[in-house]
Amino acid sequence: MYEELMAQLTPRPRLNLTWYQNKDFYSEGEVEDTIVRLIAENEPENYVQAIADNFCWSVYYHLTHTRKNLLNWYPFSPQASVLEIGCGMGAVTSTLCDKCRDVVAVELSYRRAVGTLLRCREKENLEIIVGNLNDIAFEKKFDYITLIGVLEYQGSYTGTDNPYLDFLKKVKTLLKPNGRLLIAIENQYGLKYWCGAKEDHTGLPFEGMNQYTISSKKVRTFSHKGLQKLITQSGFSNTFFYYPMPDYKLPAVVYSEACLPKDINMLNMQYYYVPDNSTLVAQEKNIYGDIMDNGVFGFFANSFMVECSDGEALGEITFASMSSRRFPEYQVGTRFAKSGQVTKFALAGEAGRRHLEETYENERALEKRGLHVWESRWEEKELVSAYAEAQTLEEKLLEVYHSKDTADIYALWDQVLTEILASAEEVSWEDNILYTFGLDIAPDKERYGMILKTGYLDMIPRNAFVKEGIIYWFDQEWTLENVPAGFVLYRALLRFYCSYEEANQTLPLSELARRYGLAAGWRDYRQIESLFFGVVTDAAHMAESEAFCGDVRKACLESIARITGR
Repeated sequence: MYEELMAQLTPRPRLNLTWYQNKDFYSEGEVEDTIVRLIAENEPENYVQAIADNFCWSVYYHLTHTRKNLLNWYPFSPQASVLEIGCGMGAVTSTLCDKCRDVVAVELSYRRAVGTLLRCREKENLEIIVGNLNDIAFEKKFDYITLIGVLEYQGSYTGTDNPYLDFLKKVKTLLKPNGRLLIAIENQYGLKYWCGAKEDHTGLPFEGMNQYTISSKKVRTFSHKGLQKLITQSGFSNTFFYYPMPDYKLPAVVYSEACLPKDINMLNMQYYYVPDNSTLVAQEKNIYGDIMDNGVFGFFANSFMVECSDGEALGEITFASMSSRRFPEYQVGTRFAKSGQVTKFALAGEAGRRHLEETYENERALEKRGLHVWESRWEEKELVSAYAEAQTLEEKLLEVYHSKDTADIYALWDQVLTEILASAEEVSWEDNILYTFGLDIAPDKERYGMILKTGYLDMIPRNAFVKEGIIYWFDQEWTLENVPAGFVLYRALLRFYCSYEEANQTLPLSELARRYGLAAGWRDYRQIESLFFGVVTDAAHMAESEAFCGDVRKACLESIARITGR
């Protein structure tokens, strides 16, 4: 089967079987044949519909482009050589090929190696070696080595008394002087495990807390300090810890020891549980606030990505977030550098760069209208700005909501509305986009208030700084023509209240809707938002990513009822 597929597609990478023992030592079963077939039948990295048509955890996990978020922000040197140990079905292999000069990928399973070969069939800078790393004789050393979901299995694949340490020592011999090892692994004491989630490798709840004494599988993860100690003992003198959230498998945002999350919202983090949430006893999201307040986020983060080296310049990037639920042409990443530079980049390469250019043009247009915009510049196909030592408008709003000072809350929202009204010139009420969007809405001169020639839809609290009372806007990605100013304010209010539901206890959203005359058009604004959301967001990908979330509160209550017998 595989030879026929390879012959049909004539892949460009080299497949090296010198060390293959004609036996695959692990497998998820026949579903892997399905995954290889899907890879062969579809254009590389265009798998959203294939996942939907063949939906299950294995297909989703191996093929979703969310996996790339672990490394698509990392500052690899373009001239670097990379050794990827355990490439699986190539989830991040193509990213490495795009970023570096040459890549050698090692994979124990022939079937998975074929999947990577076909997935990366257009990459000429890739060699795939099938075999156990411990058996392979390499002819060169590497600038980077990646261990993504590999270290934890060495109890089965490194036959020594101390397999995890000995494996890392072996890996270190393959690095060039001052080369970097990147280890991604679950945290033995990740918060999801305290909440009752099943351990990813054994399928048993609380397995890590029980020191891996329940299952007979030769697998284990480590605590923050335990992993640090293991890396140091293997000979690396320096480390830098990253915290991909919700974990390293499907990250949406990557925090670090130099940039920890500040509030429980964590960019609207989506939590998922595989294979199910039936053993949960607590809601993970609700606990992070106290964890942050007590300064122990690093201990409880669900997983780690550790940068290891004998060199000193680690942690060049301190934070990254990826908007990867959109269609490719709108997918954007943001990374913060230790130098203070903030860079926005297109996740899908050329396909998304035009969207970044439009963002830059939108910000210049706001400046021409007299609004303050955080300074940015276009540099090498990326949008670059300086880190702001200032509160975001969202943080300022949270502050005044917590103080319960209604006058101050109104004053801030009044200021937002003033900015929105000044952002574009007014057009006739008859030009209202609501009448041309096919929504079957009767024209009404008084219903929607001022109509803006251009509506800047990202004039929301998260996309603004407040400095000495002045609002500075940034990340102005989206516009619509001939849109009610009320709709722009509606989006600003809705984004804030959806992120912080407790705000309703201080000042109900309905009161703000009444104050600003939004109630009459609320249902119509919801229709515009729904249509806009459909244009930007990949609904199939969204549905796939949400399938493993479930009703967490309900699952917790059911588990507690089983435990207590009530």
